[in-house]
Amino acid sequence: MNKSKKVWVIVYGIVDLEIKMLLLKPNPEFEMNYDYYVITGGVEENETTEQAAIRETSEEIGVMPVKIIKLEETVAYIDRVSGMKMVEECYAVEIENFDLTLNEEHIDYKWVSIERFTKLIWWEGSKNKLRDIIQKFKILT
Repeated sequence: MNKSKKVWVIVYGIVDLEIKMLLLKPNPEFEMNYDYYVITGGVEENETTEQAAIRETSEEIGVMPVKIIKLEETVAYIDRVSGMKMVEECYAVEIENFDLTLNEEHIDYKWVSIERFTKLIWWEGSKNKLRDIIQKFKILT
């Protein structure tokens, strides 16, 4: 696995002609002590970032996307544990099956409107980046 290359996956679905965004609550047993967030994950050896986004979606919520959009955005930061520079490519994936099966990394989820989506993100830096990403997402959907 390329430990410095990751993906951010924003999951959405259309309910009653309205776009709903998925937020996942991480399991504190995995030392992820923050509130709701999006899917994130590493890119495996010989895997594209798009393939990683699809795999991570399937692994973390048990549903395959029906549409994937590369948002042409990256998130770069220094990992506080390893000190490595991390780069995450951003994707939006649409799902039609709302019967989610969370893996052990998450304990809860909620569907929210686009307007509430960034208000509920825990990290302030992520909120700002997600606001930019959501603007692009609105244009592309």
